[in-house]
Amino acid sequence: MSKIIVDNNVDIWQNSFIPNSVLGVRMGRPTTVVTSGKRLLPAVVAITLLLPLLFAGTSPAADVALSSKTYALLYQRELPGGEKNRYAPLYEYLSADAANLGGQPVAFHFYGWGRVDLAEESGSERTSGEIGSAYMEYLHPQGNAQAKLGRFFLTEGAAMETLDGAFVKATTPLGLGVSVYGGAPVEYSILNGTKGGSALYGGRVFFVQAGYVEIGASYLRENGTFQEGEDRELYGGDLWLRVAPPVELTAQATYNRSVREMASQRYAVRIVPGATFDVSAGYESYTYKGLFQSTLHPAFAFPSVDNNDKVQTIFGIVDWAFVPGWTLEVAGKNIRHDKSDPGDAYRGEVGLRYTYNEKKDVAGFSAAFLAADRDENEYREFRGFATYSPSRIRLALDALTQQYKREIFGKKNAYQVVASAGYQVLAALQLSGDLMYTQSPTYRKDYAGLLRATVELGTSTGGKK
Repeated sequence: MSKIIVDNNVDIWQNSFIPNSVLGVRMGRPTTVVTSGKRLLPAVVAITLLLPLLFAGTSPAADVALSSKTYALLYQRELPGGEKNRYAPLYEYLSADAANLGGQPVAFHFYGWGRVDLAEESGSERTSGEIGSAYMEYLHPQGNAQAKLGRFFLTEGAAMETLDGAFVKATTPLGLGVSVYGGAPVEYSILNGTKGGSALYGGRVFFVQAGYVEIGASYLRENGTFQEGEDRELYGGDLWLRVAPPVELTAQATYNRSVREMASQRYAVRIVPGATFDVSAGYESYTYKGLFQSTLHPAFAFPSVDNNDKVQTIFGIVDWAFVPGWTLEVAGKNIRHDKSDPGDAYRGEVGLRYTYNEKKDVAGFSAAFLAADRDENEYREFRGFATYSPSRIRLALDALTQQYKREIFGKKNAYQVVASAGYQVLAALQLSGDLMYTQSPTYRKDYAGLLRATVELGTSTGGKK
């Protein structure tokens, strides 16, 4: 089922109506998950529900927060040819945080999810799940030291990994700092005969002056058989600089020694001359071979993704709040591929947003066009959306259509509509639901209904605020 929510930060190359499209391959590391199994879902539930009781009973002081989000999804797909599939997966997302353990700047964080199918299998098995994080964390009261131990997601210089291990970071009063980490990478591949790395470690040295500059150099090494049959070895550099109060520069580059080429580069400038004007522009490039662990990433199981392709992007965005409540956005992006398939593309977009109801709600309309070397990748796009939040109720409507230059599976148009409603039952309980309809070249008709229950609980057993 295609996603109905349109993320303004999504790669504008991405065609949301056609899954597994080359245009939808986005920069980033492989999805890192733990092996799923039938016993994982009850384990996630049991561990999370017991955490607050455990901390309350063993720590003289602790601030505990528990979040439970339950999603019951029901949808039917009608594929070309008349085949119909009906699915009813039930998802549970659980997180728990216990801070100020023993009255000290020590915390425990946990996040996990599970799925069970009540109808046809929506995945490779009827149940699946993941423990995303479970770690102890120390934060120095002055903010110049940090430590983590357990399973956590790490973004530090060239690293963007999920790790079972340890992380330590410290900054001196002069602004010089260092971070180091090491452990076992949490990785999973659906490709037969592939293995993840056995160990991952690295670090970063940096200099920072809060509000003015931060510059760093980093190193990462993962033991395993990846590109060219070697370990994965990355060198990175990053910079954030405030040239003047309204001007900020960012730069990040990563070199992959394993394949002996630049894995990625991104350089951007942001100019905010006043409260009503915001301009961003930049350049980005990356290679699939240098950036992705292609032996692990399932996208490279398909011949449509060429591992040797290189992508270069130039982008610009202007936000102008020309009168109170009204914002005009104009964006442009040029993406160039070394390979003729998928070829190059140019996208322009203009949108208008209006905020109201004391800035709690927003409505808007946008129009975009994408010109591409290949006709199947060229289309026009229109979107309209609005929200309304009276008292404890929140209503939303979002509609999106794409009009293709040429027919795909006998169709030139695609549509998505979602209507949402939510109600704050109690301070800690919110109920909401979505009704979705999709018609596209991939799916003749796709109906979906979603029920959502969110519980947010917090308690204190004496920790300092």
